[in-house]
Amino acid sequence: MKILVIPTTDWIRHPFPNRLNFIFDIIAERHDVRVLHFELSRFRDNSPRWTRCSLVRAGSSRAEDPSIYYITSALSHLRVIRDAASDSDVILSANILPSLMANLTDAPVVFDYLDHLEESASIYYPGSLFGRAVKLGVRAITRYNLRHARAVITVTQELKEYLRGIGVRDVEVIPNGVDTALLKPIDAGKAKSALGLEGDVIGYVGSLEYWVDLETVVSALPELNVTLLVVGPSLFTDYGERIKDMAERLGIRDRIIFTGAVPYAELGRYISAMDIGLNPLRMMKKNEYAAGGKIFNYLACGRPVLTTRMLSLERLLGDSLYYYDDRDSFIQQVKRILESPQDRRRYREIAERYDWRALAARYEGVLRRAAED
Repeated sequence: MKILVIPTTDWIRHPFPNRLNFIFDIIAERHDVRVLHFELSRFRDNSPRWTRCSLVRAGSSRAEDPSIYYITSALSHLRVIRDAASDSDVILSANILPSLMANLTDAPVVFDYLDHLEESASIYYPGSLFGRAVKLGVRAITRYNLRHARAVITVTQELKEYLRGIGVRDVEVIPNGVDTALLKPIDAGKAKSALGLEGDVIGYVGSLEYWVDLETVVSALPELNVTLLVVGPSLFTDYGERIKDMAERLGIRDRIIFTGAVPYAELGRYISAMDIGLNPLRMMKKNEYAAGGKIFNYLACGRPVLTTRMLSLERLLGDSLYYYDDRDSFIQQVKRILESPQDRRRYREIAERYDWRALAARYEGVLRRAAED
């Protein structure tokens, strides 16, 4: 097949590769995969990652704000998408405005609805009139894209039920996963020593943005004898700085280590240095319906996961994870996990069931059916 991929962000320079990066680098072993390359200014100085896919330059605006970038680049994106679609058997899209353009072509479109997009887009503008306008605009465009797609792929049963409720019929659930060949357990003592860490370590891997709830974690640190390791950058907001200011006010700034962005290939060492992997999330539909990939990253390295209680995660992984509801239950769960023996082999076995290679085969099947129909 000739497949055109319209991703959510910069394919090779975003600090965190997402599900499409992993899936299509595998699919490109057997098919001709071209990816629309959004050169976002925010990431222009980052080192590019290797990819097996061919990149199609989508035109570049100098706008730092992601919403402004897509709006001001719309005409150039439309021309590139129209030209690339004419020679494509199927289009896989996960973006918002560029997906609208893809639906204006004759190529069949499969839409990857990886989380609640209207909240994902507006969360960068908390409490603002512009944020509300973005939410309403994204809702209208996304629903058009979903209803006109040949098929829709999403990550949880909860998101599938939401999509069916707004009139989308052909929905396939393919969850997030992990590269278990790359992320493997490392001896905790050696990993901590390599990073200059001692004692018990709890850690978070991911972007520092407003959908994360590190406030609860930081507020609990005075009651816990642990170091907090935060691996990941702020992308478009000042959330990371707010967390640092909060830690200063509580007098615990010296117990939190912020590493910034870390190459994915080195992530296993950082996770292996953690005694607990954290998934602290703010209560919102974006988080409640979806199940992010960091859960599987922790499990692949044999680490127990402590997460905000979310319906989708409880249904997907049940008692394989630990859950908390507030500051007090977070403290209790951290102490419980640190005091209990952990079956690291079991966590690894769970992750292996969600390896990207198995998920990519299912993904390829959906694309093939859409192209043949």
